[in-house]
Amino acid sequence: MELEQISVHRFRNIREASLTFAPGTNVLVGPNGQGKTNLLEAIYLFACGKSFRPVKNPDLVCHGQEMSDNRIIARAGGDPFELRMRLRRRGGREVLKNGVKLEKLSQFLGSFRVVLFCPEHLSLVKDGPGRRRSFMDSAICQLKPFYASLLNEFLKTEAQRSAVLKAARSRPVDRALLSVWDERLAAVSVKIAVFRAEYARELTRLAPGEYEKISGGKEALSLKYQSAVYRPEESQEEMAQAYRAVLEENLASDIKSGYTVKGIHHDDLLLSLSGYPARLFASQGQQRSAVLALKLAEGVVSRESGGQEPVYLLDDVLSELDEERRRIITEEMKDRQVILTGTDEKDFAFVDQLFRVRDGFFT
Repeated sequence: MELEQISVHRFRNIREASLTFAPGTNVLVGPNGQGKTNLLEAIYLFACGKSFRPVKNPDLVCHGQEMSDNRIIARAGGDPFELRMRLRRRGGREVLKNGVKLEKLSQFLGSFRVVLFCPEHLSLVKDGPGRRRSFMDSAICQLKPFYASLLNEFLKTEAQRSAVLKAARSRPVDRALLSVWDERLAAVSVKIAVFRAEYARELTRLAPGEYEKISGGKEALSLKYQSAVYRPEESQEEMAQAYRAVLEENLASDIKSGYTVKGIHHDDLLLSLSGYPARLFASQGQQRSAVLALKLAEGVVSRESGGQEPVYLLDDVLSELDEERRRIITEEMKDRQVILTGTDEKDFAFVDQLFRVRDGFFT
């Protein structure tokens, strides 16, 4: 996978920019707040359809403008292809591939793949389960585009069930209606749990080896997928049946809470270092090593799945790492296309191409 060009119009603080990237290491360098991360954000949109920041797509449109129009030309082994995305401030997103409008996000996802590593990811170990679920879900969506539809279906179904639960606070629960939503919730939850379990197995196969290289073998990283729905010894139908029983058993507490208490929305990817929970005991250095190992493993899974190296986006990450970890990650990135950001030009003598960034302009 290679990103050849990007054109950005009215995106964040970038009024207009067109960049052509080298196959190797590309650097965006300049003071903070100038637009480096905004450009990575624009690139990320073409892989995941959304920002890696907690914002809605209309908020990405340049201040005072009604629409942002962005385009990339990329290559995946064969001929180049074009992706175009228009974001409207009043809502709505239009996506085209090679000039043809795509009706569903699933038709778009998977065409272009990236691995993102940003400073926020350094809290992946210490933060709650939601961040680790998001990490897995974003990666899976690139590998299996229809997975995004499953996540949307889950959110809608859980919201409908919650509405029935809240109504049951003031009148007898509508058992027939609740049964319908229980069945749908169980079916979609099991599908999502199976995909997460499969992805966790791939990370479990790869991440410990990456961690050993980074840490020099000082500790051993292990991973475990934790879910109230997934049961490795059972079929999907058996898992769905078991989860429906859990929903029935917890009905009283669900009505009191007004939402489904137990389910895949509480899944976690447990990380341990030499048998101890990393969330509780990992030092800052160990946290960085664990996250690096996860992101490098994510890249290998993407390559093995699609037959192409993804594009690596590294947002001000090297400045967060000590000299040894910086050496390891730059070694790992050899023969891959990398687009990274930094503030000090002297740190990037080794790169293939460098862009200076100032107030949304790139030279």
